[in-house]
Amino acid sequence: MSAEITQLKNKTMSGFIWKFGERIIAQLVSLVVSIILARLLTPEDYSVVGIVAIFFAFANVFISGGFNAALIQKKDADIEDYSSVLFISLISAALIYIILFFCAPFIAKAYDQDILIAVFRVMGLTLFINAFKSVLCAYVSRHLQFRKFFLSTIVGTIISAIVGITMAANGFGPWALVAQQMINATIDTIILFFTTRVRFIFKISRNSTKALFKYGWKILVASSVSVLYDEINPLIIGLKYTGADLSYYTKGKSFPQLVNSTVGSTLSAVLFPVMSKMQDDKSAILNYTRRFMQLSSYLIFPMMIGFLAVADKFILVLLTDKWLSATIYIQIFCIVYMFDIIQTGNLQVIRAIGRSDLILILEVTKKVLYAIVILCFVLFSNKPEYLALASIINTVIATIINTAPNRKLIGYRYRLQIVDLFPNFLMAIVMGIAVYAIGLLKINIYLLLIIQVFTGIIVYFLLSLFLKNRNLKYILTSLKNFSRKDKQVKNDSEN
Repeated sequence: MSAEITQLKNKTMSGFIWKFGERIIAQLVSLVVSIILARLLTPEDYSVVGIVAIFFAFANVFISGGFNAALIQKKDADIEDYSSVLFISLISAALIYIILFFCAPFIAKAYDQDILIAVFRVMGLTLFINAFKSVLCAYVSRHLQFRKFFLSTIVGTIISAIVGITMAANGFGPWALVAQQMINATIDTIILFFTTRVRFIFKISRNSTKALFKYGWKILVASSVSVLYDEINPLIIGLKYTGADLSYYTKGKSFPQLVNSTVGSTLSAVLFPVMSKMQDDKSAILNYTRRFMQLSSYLIFPMMIGFLAVADKFILVLLTDKWLSATIYIQIFCIVYMFDIIQTGNLQVIRAIGRSDLILILEVTKKVLYAIVILCFVLFSNKPEYLALASIINTVIATIINTAPNRKLIGYRYRLQIVDLFPNFLMAIVMGIAVYAIGLLKINIYLLLIIQVFTGIIVYFLLSLFLKNRNLKYILTSLKNFSRKDKQVKNDSEN
């Protein structure tokens, strides 16, 4: 058993580093591309794809149907299970595409943008691609083969970026964003298919479907409710205000989301399959959860607080003043996503031990409370910024609710979570104050932004050394031993 645990730890760290590396490079490329496209395109161009993205977020949830999480969580998933989920996902994609195809004119009329008809019908083809990709991603995650994600994501991101920027520079407007997203999804899927070498069979197993659905349907409902919460604000803003307001909201939200997903999605992708393999050992799950919560908060807290402090300079320098109205949204969602890591870590525990029923209860409870909050903001506010502020209130509510069950499930009490998170939060706050103070200097704005960024890095690093923060030592040691551990994992797998 000791050898198995050691091998799993090596695989976990190897997976984390590969996944984190993939996220870092992909997000850096995405950030650069997003900045270039924002300078080439207008807020109105972005609003077209932003509206479509709202509906596709719901569609993609129903395509996977919670089956992907069930595939990862199931102890003995085989090719029959994967094949069954694949064909069910493709059938779901076909049904949803037909619905969106015929509903496109009505949606376009509601938003007063005729171009939405064509965009919906063209982008809808990615539903089939995403259905196939989602099953491949479940396979890769279950087997902790995150190196394959690295290759597919990097190649897809770079090629789609070149196409998108070229089209934007040549006046294709919102179609540049459409092409970028479609090409990215297609290349990702093709590379994953050939690198995983999964050979699906043309069969839908009734027994497999029944077993997976028993776990997955609760995840489906919970995910649907969660997406409804995520997309309700842009849905209301797009209908109640202008397309430009929707673009400021989505663009302002996208940058903190981009930073958060570098760590957050890495935690989610690695932690869930690892804990699923040890779902019967509660003490081991607790130890893994604490380690990842400490490490993730050490990385994400300073990123968010630092970004909040330089948001206005970031917009002016990189996006130009036509996007200045997005500043408030960046700052709001920096606060929201800073605490999202707490929710993610706690939810993955519940998912890993198979309590999808509890996930459903939590999601419904949170969203009912949030519906009350959002209704008050809609009725008594006249600015789209207020809807974004409602997300902060929801974050506080969601954090409290999500952490509650793990007190009994694995003994991860509030006190322990505060012990794990507070030192990193305190260091990030001190760093943020220093960065904000530097921003008050009356010097060239380009030079000022550079000084602020380097000040934040240096202050946080020095604080980590002075306070002997063990996360810094853990990161440096892990990177130093990465090559040796990855080679060991490879040899263990072959043997």
